[in-house]
Amino acid sequence: MKESFGRWAMSVVLVLSCTGCSSMLDVRSFLHPDADFSYYEKVGVIAFSSQDSDTLAGEKVTEHFVTELFINGELGVMDLGQFNAVVSRHAGNAPFLAPEHFVKIGEAAGVQGVFEGTVHEYRMVQLAGERYPILSMTVKLIDAATGTVVWQSNVTARGGPNLPIVSIGESYLLGELTQKVCKKVVKSLYKKAGVAGR
Repeated sequence: MKESFGRWAMSVVLVLSCTGCSSMLDVRSFLHPDADFSYYEKVGVIAFSSQDSDTLAGEKVTEHFVTELFINGELGVMDLGQFNAVVSRHAGNAPFLAPEHFVKIGEAAGVQGVFEGTVHEYRMVQLAGERYPILSMTVKLIDAATGTVVWQSNVTARGGPNLPIVSIGESYLLGELTQKVCKKVVKSLYKKAGVAGR
């Protein structure tokens, strides 16, 4: 009995000690000092690229990000498929988009801004015998008329261990963590831009 209680107590201590290290890090954001967020009424979102071994990580995170943009409702968001078709027509297979690409894309799509992002890490990691979801990404909003970055955000977040003994709001799954991160990133955009959001 004492041994089983000792193991249980040790598990609780482990979970609580990991809580600090498993919490989401603060979102680091930049807003161009001359940016007027009220100018951006409609935007397009380019499917995020992936630097992770999961080549579909970018598409998965993009869907969550766009959902959070819709929920906040401050920006009109062009349909992903239609917008990416416009991007393909005007940028082709260019390895990166130059300012002149954004000008052509903005005019053709009727958007004032373009979101693009990179997923650096998107995986479950093993630590002390437990599996944790981890997500690291960078997102930027580019002014379509000039190709200038008007906002950029970087975040790395790790969920909690999959130990249901003590639940204190950790994310156990990649999808759950992705939703929370995208929500926080979008809220940080509105906060930085001085817009309330939802």
